[in-house]
Amino acid sequence: MRILENKWALVSITILCWSIAATFSTGYFYYQYVGLIERTKGTPIHINLGLNYGNGTIRWFNNTEATGGMTLLNVTLLVAEVNYTIWPGMGAFVDSIANIENAYPFYWMWWTWTSYSGWVEGPVACDKYVVANGETLYWYYENTTISPLPPPPP
Repeated sequence: MRILENKWALVSITILCWSIAATFSTGYFYYQYVGLIERTKGTPIHINLGLNYGNGTIRWFNNTEATGGMTLLNVTLLVAEVNYTIWPGMGAFVDSIANIENAYPFYWMWWTWTSYSGWVEGPVACDKYVVANGETLYWYYENTTISPLPPPPP
């Protein structure tokens, strides 16, 4: 019975050490990320932002000047009137852009362009996504009952 107790003690110590190491690693990388955002705030950046109104009208705001640390919501507010709702713990949900309001089944969804995958649906709420220099982002007023969501038209 003594051998069995030692085995569980060893497993418990291993899990404890792993959890401590994981916690410290997470904290370290979080503070590195926050520090990077703080150091780049105020640095001028340029992004391309498209608005597709879902009726064939597309407006591009190419080379839009923003500052490092801005979110997609901040940049969108620079070029259009935006109404949104903050959902605690989740982020901002865009209710309308340029007076085009969400109306089931059409909602404003955002996409980002990547050279390796093409259009990719926004992974987080627009107020959580920090834009990068040279990035191309796209708001698309689209039918959300289609699954998976089709990417924006070219």
